[in-house]
Amino acid sequence: MKIEWLSLLLGASTLLFLAMVAAFQWVSRHGSDVEAVRQYEALRKPGKARKKQALHSVLQQLYRLCERVPILRAYLYQLRKRMTILQLGDEWKLRLETMRTALLIWGVLLAAAVPLALGVRDPAALGMIGIGFWVGHGIFSDNLVHRLETRLLRQLRHFFSDVRHHYHRHGMVEEAIYEAADGAPYEMALHGHEIYEVLTASDAEQRLAQYIESAPNRYLQGLAGLSHLVKEYGDKRTAAGSVYLKALGKLATELNLELLRRERLSFLLQGLTAIALLPLLFTRPIEAWASHYFPAMDAFYASTTGWIVKIGLIAVVWLSYVLLRNIQELDASPKPTGRKRWEKRVCEWPWMRWVVHRFGPAPSSREADRMVKLLKDTASPLRLEWLYVQRIVAGGMAFLAVLGMFITLHAASRHQILYAPVKPGILFGQLSPEEEAKAREAAALDRRIIDRVKEVKHRTEETVMALLRSETPTANQDDQLRAAARRIMVKLTKLDNQYVKWWEALLAALAGWGGYAMPVGVRLFQRRMRQMEMKHEVDQLHAVIAMLADMDRMSVEHLLIWMEQFARVFKEPLQTCLLHFEQGADQALAQLKEDAPFVPFVRTVEKLELAAQSLPIREAFDDLESEQAYAQEQRKQEYEQLIEQKAGWGKWIGFAPMMALIFGYLVIPLVIVSLHQMSVYYEQIQRIQ
Repeated sequence: MKIEWLSLLLGASTLLFLAMVAAFQWVSRHGSDVEAVRQYEALRKPGKARKKQALHSVLQQLYRLCERVPILRAYLYQLRKRMTILQLGDEWKLRLETMRTALLIWGVLLAAAVPLALGVRDPAALGMIGIGFWVGHGIFSDNLVHRLETRLLRQLRHFFSDVRHHYHRHGMVEEAIYEAADGAPYEMALHGHEIYEVLTASDAEQRLAQYIESAPNRYLQGLAGLSHLVKEYGDKRTAAGSVYLKALGKLATELNLELLRRERLSFLLQGLTAIALLPLLFTRPIEAWASHYFPAMDAFYASTTGWIVKIGLIAVVWLSYVLLRNIQELDASPKPTGRKRWEKRVCEWPWMRWVVHRFGPAPSSREADRMVKLLKDTASPLRLEWLYVQRIVAGGMAFLAVLGMFITLHAASRHQILYAPVKPGILFGQLSPEEEAKAREAAALDRRIIDRVKEVKHRTEETVMALLRSETPTANQDDQLRAAARRIMVKLTKLDNQYVKWWEALLAALAGWGGYAMPVGVRLFQRRMRQMEMKHEVDQLHAVIAMLADMDRMSVEHLLIWMEQFARVFKEPLQTCLLHFEQGADQALAQLKEDAPFVPFVRTVEKLELAAQSLPIREAFDDLESEQAYAQEQRKQEYEQLIEQKAGWGKWIGFAPMMALIFGYLVIPLVIVSLHQMSVYYEQIQRIQ
């Protein structure tokens, strides 16, 4: 019966997994450019899309209803915040996409959760499935938002071509962008019209700053900035042609490289998060299979060691998910929000401030400087005090979780000792129904005797035998009573040992230390991933300099502003340099070299120093054009190496939970239990001889 149930569960899990893959494919096709335009145009034509209008009206009303519930409002706000940058200025469309995405995610998750919840009765398995679906929700929302971001980048690539075409026709930047926006898909048309309004506004500088702050990617920022420069100061003709079109071509080249890089990395990392999640769904089937064919494994999975292995597997899955998400979201830059961070709210509590001051480093100490540098290197919005609030909360939660786990495991062990059927010393097969009934009767007898023995001060084997005679007056032999008494004495000894040991408290303290170090460890991993991007970002900054070098009225300070807009890894040092630039360009650039001692970046800053002194920008960076072909080939090779490195990291991390499931949860415990059974078997053979 268990095997049939296991087969049905595995079949249902496979079908649900295929259904989720099909849902992803449907979302991909449904979210294409042509489909988005067709839907939007259908809404503009009354009488031709009444069903869709009614559906969209229902979604809008449902959104308003969800806003009245605090927890649903917070959830929709988090989902909406990630989509705001893609649906610029269209509140109706933003609400519609947010509600549609939320319903799609939860529809797929509930469709998969309900059959599993009906087929599983074990609370631990249900908890693991719940954790799996919580992680699955993050996977779904990330993939849907990433698809929207990639779709906007593809639309922007065609938009660059349209702007170039219309600029050849009109020779006016604003007219070229306006006509290109008229023929663009919906999302790109919103940004195109916004850039046109920026260029034609009376306060263009202020509007440009506002748009750059809210633009979803650096390429739209670059398009808006370039167009504003040409609109204000005019285009310049060189031997190579229009400076604006040349800069637009370099920007399009960077965009194409980014798209290729994203698609290649997405292809190599696709499915790894789902693979890391699968062990949560297959722990119970593997446990049922092992217990059916190897009955001794049932005792292992019910023991304290088995629970520790299971919880360790959950921790490995969660850690793999966090690290894979950091690898895939490296290009995402944190944007400031109006919401108050929970770390700030907690830090305002008086007792928490006292704890932070005790655990945190002294101001201006080496440790404080190291932590501040780590936060800057990872572009974290946290302050130093907030980081230590995170560390203290994570450490406290880890300590309490592990300590509570040991207390719960001792309670489960007490229940297992009292209620587990009494089996023979060695068992190579399954018990028959009659033997199973006798084993349960023996366990019930043991519980009654244990309850009576608790009232006795001096527990001896003879006392237990006397109680057994009173409970079973028809007992045949003293040997059977003595064996039962010894079994009960062993159970009493085990029950007396069910308390929190010193080494368990030590493990809880070590877990608390691990939780305290976890926020720093994750940021060290993020910094390692960002360091792999440094050469790639320097090449992008060189492309920005090449775009702007031929522009009139271009100064080193303006060049630094543009570099800061495009930078991710070097953003903090560039911001510091700009803050001190007015006090002295030489000192600010020298400090920039100290803050970012990466050799290719230092060489770029040295050329900026020459340009700030006497040399024109074009002459300071004349090697960018002369070595363009070599630089492109070198970038291509470095791109391949970078992608392969990330893919290698991702594969190791993604398959770690599966290896932990196979070896840590099945193979190694099976070998240990088998060796233990063999030792017991040989002992019994020696006694017979």
